[in-house]
Amino acid sequence: MADLPVLPHFGITIKQLVTHDVRFPTSQLLDGSDAMHTDPDYSCAYVVLETQGSTCEGHGLTFTLGKGTEVVIAAIQALQHLVIGQDCGKIFSNFGQFYRSLTSESQIRWIGPEKGALHLASAAILNALWDLWAKLEGKPLWRLLADLEPERIADCIDFRYITDALTRAEAIEILRKGKIGIENRIALLQENGYPA
Repeated sequence: MADLPVLPHFGITIKQLVTHDVRFPTSQLLDGSDAMHTDPDYSCAYVVLETQGSTCEGHGLTFTLGKGTEVVIAAIQALQHLVIGQDCGKIFSNFGQFYRSLTSESQIRWIGPEKGALHLASAAILNALWDLWAKLEGKPLWRLLADLEPERIADCIDFRYITDALTRAEAIEILRKGKIGIENRIALLQENGYPA
């Protein structure tokens, strides 16, 4: 990992992690059904990270299909001890290491690791952290990512299982090439938006 400047947000801590089990009765009209998921109730495990030292909150979710969302909520709550009390600056200065702390928690790692309810729980927490980071920076998430240096983005990635396809050095090189002309692309996005 490169020696990079310390990010701001040291002293802002996560004081609370709140979960919500959100479900929509899409199975009533079979909205979103397919051959494997014949009666899904589109749902999510929703996380709110409340902070001390800032008025910003981080919001994140992971998509589910109804029954079982309570299992993902329980997994999020089982991980909350790794989040509550953490310093945001410390998390954001080495996001990849924080990711590994969530997915490698020794007492509950056996439930996953990095798959199933534990993986979904980690995703909801990490999505909330990305949202919080962008809000603390005062910019939309896409702009936070566009403004990060390639090395900083690479520090957010856990390369343990992908180095056979992409190494950290290769990712940084791709990201550096992507910086060419970035200001023109940003100006275009800010002027025209991006069609959804």
